[in-house]
Amino acid sequence: MFENKNKKALGIDFGLKRIGLSLSDDTQTIAFPFKFILNESLKKTVSDLKKITNEEDVGLIVIGMPIGLKGKQTEISIKIEEFIKQLKDEIDGGITITVYDERFSSVQAQKSLIEQNIKRKKRKEKIDSIASTFILQSYLDRHKKTFA
Repeated sequence: MFENKNKKALGIDFGLKRIGLSLSDDTQTIAFPFKFILNESLKKTVSDLKKITNEEDVGLIVIGMPIGLKGKQTEISIKIEEFIKQLKDEIDGGITITVYDERFSSVQAQKSLIEQNIKRKKRKEKIDSIASTFILQSYLDRHKKTFA
């Protein structure tokens, strides 16, 4: 299905303070929490992601796009579009970049961490990468690869 067989997928949950990241296995079947990076500036964020895509052999980037409940753009979705444009300008053309509706990923992540009895302070540290994992796994499940 994807052009970049045997490469990992990177999930991104873009936030104004932190950006949650998740990675898939190299068959793009299972997503795992990876880490978060601080969103200090657009230039630094894109530079950090460029480094990660090279180090982790990424062939697909899935960016969560929060569409408002009425299907309208939100303040954060406008910022994400700016981020995507910058990312596309800087990232290797061999990497596919796509967006995926992530309206409820943070809610799912919060519920998951509460169910695991993770303390509030630790939840704050983990929520962004967990949310990106929900985004990436949902995308991968919807776009299952078929091997010839």
